[in-house]
Order: sequence, then C-alpha cells, then structure tokens
Amino acid sequence: MSVNNIDRDLLVKFISGKATDQQKVMVLDWIELSEENSRVFAEMKNLWVLEGMKSIDKEEYSQNFKRRFFRRVIGYAAASVLLIASVTTGLYLYNRENNIAIANQQPVIFKYVVNTGVKGVVDLPDGSKVWLNSSSYIICPQKFSENARELEIEGEGYFEVVPNKSWPMLIKTSKKHTVKVTGTTFNLSSYSNDDKLVVTLISGEISLINDRKKSEIKLSPKQEIVIIDDKGTQLLKNPNIVNKTAWKEGLLLFDNTPMTDVVKRMERWYGVNFNINDPIILDYRFTAKFRSESITQVLEILRLSSNIKYKIDSTTITLAKK
Repeated sequence: MSVNNIDRDLLVKFISGKATDQQKVMVLDWIELSEENSRVFAEMKNLWVLEGMKSIDKEEYSQNFKRRFFRRVIGYAAASVLLIASVTTGLYLYNRENNIAIANQQPVIFKYVVNTGVKGVVDLPDGSKVWLNSSSYIICPQKFSENARELEIEGEGYFEVVPNKSWPMLIKTSKKHTVKVTGTTFNLSSYSNDDKLVVTLISGEISLINDRKKSEIKLSPKQEIVIIDDKGTQLLKNPNIVNKTAWKEGLLLFDNTPMTDVVKRMERWYGVNFNINDPIILDYRFTAKFRSESITQVLEILRLSSNIKYKIDSTTITLAKK
C-alpha cells in the first residue's frame, strides 16, 4: 500500500486506540513498507496529540482532523513546522517480530522529542499532561498497562498527573531513579549531561525510588529533592516554585545561578554550543530574566554584568575573561 491507498479511517482508528488487533496488524504492515509511510504516520500521530482530540466518536473533531491532515500529506514535513510552532515532531518507534506480537498485545511505543530552542506539550494515554523543556523527550506506550502507567523521560518535564492510587505512574530517568506518582503536579529535571536530578513537588503525592537499592523517599507538597550523581541527596522545603517552573511560561530565569548551569541552559534554550577559554568563568554566578531576547542580547547583558567577553562563530560561542 502507498500513502494514498491506506484507508484513512483505519489510520484514525489506530491512532485513537479504537482499532482491532487485525486492523493494528494492517496499519503496522503499511508503516513498515516505506520510510515515507512511517514519516506520515508519525506526523499524523503527533498532530492528533497536539490537537488534543480525546475521542474518535466526536465526529466534528475527527472529520476536521482528517481534512486538515490528508489534504497536506504530500510535502507535509515543511508545513508541520509552521503548524506545530514551538513543538517538535513526535517520533514513532515500534518493535514487532511478526503478527503474533500484536495478538500477544505487544505495546506500540511512541517517542515524543522536543529539540533545542523549543518547548512542547504531550497528552498521555490516561489524560495526564506533560510539558517538555528544550532538549527533552519522553517514551511511552500508546496505551498504559493495567498494572502501572510506565514511561521514560530524558530532560525536563512539568507533569500534571490524573490521580489514581491503585494505578501508579512510574517515570524512569537516566539517573537510576524512578519517580512514583499517584496523582500530583510536579517538575522533574533529569538531563543526562547534568550532574543532578531535581524533583520539585507542587501538590499531591510522590516517591523517588532508587533503582539499585530499591529504597524509597517520599515527598510532601512544596518539597524538593536533589540527587547529585548518587553522591549526595538534599531534601529542601519551600523551594521557589515560580523560579523552578519559569521555563514552562517561556522565561529563561537565572537567580544567582552557577555559570556551569547557565551555560547548559543557554545551550538548550538557543541551540548553541559554548567554549570556555578560562575555567575560572565557571565559578561565576549570574542573575537575570529573559523572555524573547536573542542570544546576542543575553550575551551583552552577561558581558556588562560580569568580567566576561564573548565571540560568536555560527552556533559556537566562546567565553573568555576580559
């Protein structure tokens, strides 16, 4: 089958979770036929998520969705950049040896990626939401299992989880810890290239489980836990939640922030790379707030407020002492 002869209603049923096992096999076979089919499906799934459509039974939504997507199937990649604005495309991943895997209810897995310089919002299968910061992604199934809502995250996310104490959400991080959630709002930062994991609980209940030791730390609302490369754990009360979640509102905020963190966050925010000529610069701290300023404007403020000069070469920025 080609892009043009796949049954459109069948694709919508698959994406909305209404397809039968036999229909799932048909769609997956079509996806495997070509990279073009895989790309179209990934874009269609991402558009469905971003539109916030909850049910295929809502005819006015499904018809509008099909019209908007299929009239631009050819050449859609360029159009999707304008359509989703600050949200990157969700990438489709699947693992299936043969049709028997579907019969055994092998889960369909999706990966939602947010590139440097952008933000994104993803509706999870249970109705929960996660806002993703720059250079972040989540991996989750099309449908959660009956035992737990399992997913993985790389980077930073702000979660609003639908409460259900008998159906916990388990969020695996790259820091060898898993966040256990039963219904809450919190911010989680777990970048592989950072030396720490930070969980800030705003409301509800949450636990942080050490994957190796199987130990568990419970947090109360308005508490924050910081784990630095398994070398130390800090439990803080009354963290500045506004500062911690400013990125979700489009703010790049530094509050006496170590220059090591400033550099990493600017790299993710603007999609650039930094070279530090003088290591002493990393001992500096920086306080400022930005919303729509360019990287040059930010560097100018850094230059005026610190003993630092900069040089821009394409996407590489070199910092040195004056």
